[in-house]
Amino acid sequence: MIDLTFGESAGGALKQVIKSMGGSSEDVCVLTLALDIGDISDLDTGMDARKRLLDDLFADFPGVSDEMWKTTQRTLTRLREAKATLEPIRMWTSANDPAELCGLYFVCHLMVNARIPLSIVRIPEQVEKDNSIISYRNTGEIIPEAFRTFTEYEKPISELQRRASADLWNSLALENAPLRAVLNGIITGVPIDFYDFALRANRPDGECKVAMLIGKTLSQIPGVGDRWLFLRIQSMLQTGELIMVSAASEDHPYSGVIKGGSV
Repeated sequence: MIDLTFGESAGGALKQVIKSMGGSSEDVCVLTLALDIGDISDLDTGMDARKRLLDDLFADFPGVSDEMWKTTQRTLTRLREAKATLEPIRMWTSANDPAELCGLYFVCHLMVNARIPLSIVRIPEQVEKDNSIISYRNTGEIIPEAFRTFTEYEKPISELQRRASADLWNSLALENAPLRAVLNGIITGVPIDFYDFALRANRPDGECKVAMLIGKTLSQIPGVGDRWLFLRIQSMLQTGELIMVSAASEDHPYSGVIKGGSV
């Protein structure tokens, strides 16, 4: 069986414990396509646009997008093989992460006419443990030891559910919004500046480090990653809404200091 995650962190954590779950690290596959961002209109005929998007997202981290792309290509090959061999696929997702949900819909789209067994492990938003409540915004926040406990949430995806998810993907691809977010539990196309309000709300009156602004924003809203917020900050710098006080160091892209502009 293939255990499929839609993020590198979740995949790495799952590989650490998959043997104790009766599986093999070779069967943990990662599909990192950032499908909540950018053009998804024509993925069936090629993925050059996805590679360019990953290059843009990780431009400040040399080599990262290339490694992610190699991993994704291996996963796509494995999925094509599974479609022929009918090897079961178990997908790990959370309710608040649009990239993971888009990944789920995309795989259902790929497998819509296949007889391959599909199942899903939906990570709950909150879990009670040791007299405390643990919240999960995405599967990347799960510690390795916790993955086995979440298998109790695994459910098969019926043929009807598979087709419904594939239809959702087709609708998203047809709409082809610049960004996709989870609104009231539903993946919805939104404007490119959808998360900018949170960046504005969290920017202090004086100077602050980019890392502080990103971190504070991430702690308050689910469904968005640090790289996208960083790109939105760059856009605000270009429009003059933000001003760069001191540039980031080459090895720490988020170390720059910014302040409010005149726009």
